[in-house]
Parts: sequence; C-alpha cells; structure tokens
Amino acid sequence: MSEINILYAFDTAFCDQAAVSILSLLENKRDDTVYHIFCMVPPHTRGQKVILKIIQQYPGTKLTWRVIRHSENPFRKYDFSRWSPVIFYRLFAHRIFPNTDKILYLDSDTLVCDDLSELYSVDITNYVMGAVRDMAPTENQHNPNGIYVAEFTQKYLKNDIYFNSGVLLINVKKMTEYGHLIPGATDIELKYPDQDLLNVAFDGKILSLPLRYNFGPGVKISIKYPTQWQQDVLAGNYAILHFYTVKPYDYTNTPHDVYSRFYNTAKKLNLYPEDFMKRDMQRYHRKKQSNKTVIPFVRVIGNTITLFGIKIHHIRI
Repeated sequence: MSEINILYAFDTAFCDQAAVSILSLLENKRDDTVYHIFCMVPPHTRGQKVILKIIQQYPGTKLTWRVIRHSENPFRKYDFSRWSPVIFYRLFAHRIFPNTDKILYLDSDTLVCDDLSELYSVDITNYVMGAVRDMAPTENQHNPNGIYVAEFTQKYLKNDIYFNSGVLLINVKKMTEYGHLIPGATDIELKYPDQDLLNVAFDGKILSLPLRYNFGPGVKISIKYPTQWQQDVLAGNYAILHFYTVKPYDYTNTPHDVYSRFYNTAKKLNLYPEDFMKRDMQRYHRKKQSNKTVIPFVRVIGNTITLFGIKIHHIRI
C-alpha cells in the first residue's frame, strides 16, 4: 500500500471544479493506493462538506482542510492585485505542511484519469520539484501566449524550458532549502505570477515530467516533446488532463471524449455545464480590464454567436 499526499488550492469560485477533480482522482486509483488530500483555502471557502462526502466513499482516504489567513501569505505585500492570492499557495505549501516529504499539487481545473502512484514515485531527490513543460506554442509567431513564453524563456531562463505550474511534484525538503529564491524573482515583469516566479526561482532545479501528467486537450502538440510522450497522449494514455487552454464544459472546443469524461464525472455531483458557465460569467463579470467588461469564450462562427459552446443568438443578415 502506498500513501500519496495530494494538494489542492482553491476558493469558492473553484470549489466545484476541485470537487470534480477530487472525485476523478479517487475513482481512478488502485485499491492499494491511499490518498491524503490537503486543501489550502482562504477563509469562508465553501465545498468542504461536498468533498468530505466524496472521500467518505473511499475508506482510508484522509482530508486536511487548511484555512490560510491573509497574514500567512508571504506574497501579500506584492502588487499582484488582479490575481487571486490562492494562486500563490502552492509556492509556500512547504511552510504549511513541513512534516510531509513530498506532495503532489494539482490545479482545481484538472481531471485525473489514472492512478498517480507511478508519478508520485518519480525520484526528485536532487530537484526542488517535477513539472511538465508548458504547452504554449512557442514556435507560433502569431500566438500571443507562445510569443510571451518564448520571450520570457529567452530573457530569464538558462535552462530553456518553461514549466506549467498546474501539476507540481514538490520536494518539501528542497523547497524549504531553496524557497528563499522566490521573492528574489518578484522584480521581473510577470504575466502569470505564480508560474513565472516558479520558473525563474528554480531554473535548472525542476525535473521535466512526461506530458501525460499535465496534458492540455485541444492544443497542438509541439515537436519539443519526446516522440513517446506525444504518442502516449495521442493514444489517450494521459494521466492528468489540465484545462488551462479549453474549458472541459465547452462542448464546441473540447474533444468529445474529454467533454464526456468530465460531464460523466461532474453529473455524479449534480453539476452540469450550465453550472460552470454561470460561475464563469459571474467571475468575469466582476473582472474588468481597462474599464472594459471581459466576455470570455465568445466566438462568432458564420452568422452564429456561441458562448461556451452554446448558441445564444442567430445573426440575421
């Protein structure tokens, strides 16, 4: 039997997605795998009862629900006002759970499709953490995200690999040893603060993990990944799906098998696409940039407008 420490960090806005991810984690574990699930949450975050109900179906599963006070966040003094403080929790989890040797962090917008014992057993003794190279299309000179990552890598990183922070296999001892390097990276220009900080602070100290452990569906797979890694995900041999490129409830733009997998898991919790769409609209309604309301995932296809893959208006010409 192997006990695996799993970390989630979320607030009320993402508690439903975290619940779906946790259910998928437990549904796909082996009988001899025991998960200890740690949740780092800000005060008044809902979802604890739902998650407790989920894990009670799996004997041996443990839950630690840790509320993080504002004063405990070492990044509170920096000017990251447009970002939720929750995104920084993964960067100081080693301070909150110092008695763990290793902990596997998963973003709440992930879906687990396999037992994670093999991933957890990866030897990171000499690394601060293991992570998967970000899928930003750096070879595409017309893609804003690809351009940013390419320029950031060239400007700040010697190791020439920019990692995604959505799945992190954290060596708690090494994080304690090298964690002081993170604040030193706050002076650089940041677009994705937690991810940028992680890449700069631990450049050369991160082990590159196979793509199957943090695969973003709907993205063209770059040749920068080893052939076997590409073949694994193309054949559906992925362990963790991470929806940082498309939403799993966006029927139009998410691969059908992935949409079905998410839908079938979520409905066991009485959650459906419209629930997540409504939550997204509420969140984006509150977030304004340059005094303009951001309306996410609106696409015009022919003479039809779709919102999150749902037809909302037919344009008559």
